[in-house]
Parts: sequence; C-alpha cells; structure tokens
Amino acid sequence: MRGFVPRLALCGYGCACDAYHLTAPLPDGAGLRSAVSHALTHAGVASREVAFVNAHGTGTKDNDLVEGNALATLFGSSIPVLSTKGFTGHTLGAAGGLEAVFTGLGLREGWIPPSMGFQEQDDLIPITPIRTRTKITGRFAMSTSLAFGGNNTALLLGHFSK
Repeated sequence: MRGFVPRLALCGYGCACDAYHLTAPLPDGAGLRSAVSHALTHAGVASREVAFVNAHGTGTKDNDLVEGNALATLFGSSIPVLSTKGFTGHTLGAAGGLEAVFTGLGLREGWIPPSMGFQEQDDLIPITPIRTRTKITGRFAMSTSLAFGGNNTALLLGHFSK
C-alpha cells in the first residue's frame, strides 16, 4: 500500500436482474430492493448508516414510482435523495459511473446538490428529492442504477477521514 490510506472506497455492491420488461422496472421494486440489500450486506452496513442516496431518477413515471417506493421501504421516507440527471442528462451507459462519482464527491465535501429540474411531488411516491443544497453527515452513501432489461445495481461508497 506504500503508506497510502484511502479516503473514499467502494464498500459494497449489489446487482439483480428482474427481467420484467425491456425498459420498465418490475412494479414491486424487488430487483432494486435486492441489489440495495446485497450492497448493504456485502459491506456489513445498516441502512440507517447511509447518509444519502443518489437515485437513478430518470424522471419517468414508472422508474421514479418503483425507485421511490423501494428506497423508502429500505431507508425510510426521510432519507435525503437526489438525482444528478438534471445536471448531466441521461448518458445511458455512462450514467452509473457519473452518478457514482457525484456520490463520492458528496460524501467527501459533506453536501449534496438539489435535484435540478424537480418541481412536482407525485403523491404515490413516499420520498421527496431534495430541492436545496443539503449538508450531509455520515460515512456512507448509496448510488442506484436501473438499466435496460431489468438490470439493477447499487453501489455503497464510504468516506474515511485521515
């Protein structure tokens, strides 16, 4: 290790494929819940230790409903949630990588940006994306991705001080 102490690390990951539809997630969110649960178990981290979630957040009715309900079930409705797609657009294959970088930066800097472009709360979704720059504390954050074919991925990042 040459004396290097990592300050940011991938602590856990989970993948699950529900194969429900080419572009829509399984309505009950089982695939995403499974991916997130695997990431937490892999890292040995409890959901209450997660400071925020950078959601895939495509802004589509099906995706946001499934993802919002799954995240609320796993983390509670008060977990700070954002989507960075308002800043980047949907970059398809690069989306998960960009979201992971933004998640790590949020942990490192101790704050997360608002969900740019979010305007109207859907009453069927129990969580609300943050609307203002928000200070966060904690060592862990989750980044979720929902991809074509029912592929669901969750990355748990951790920040470690010197």
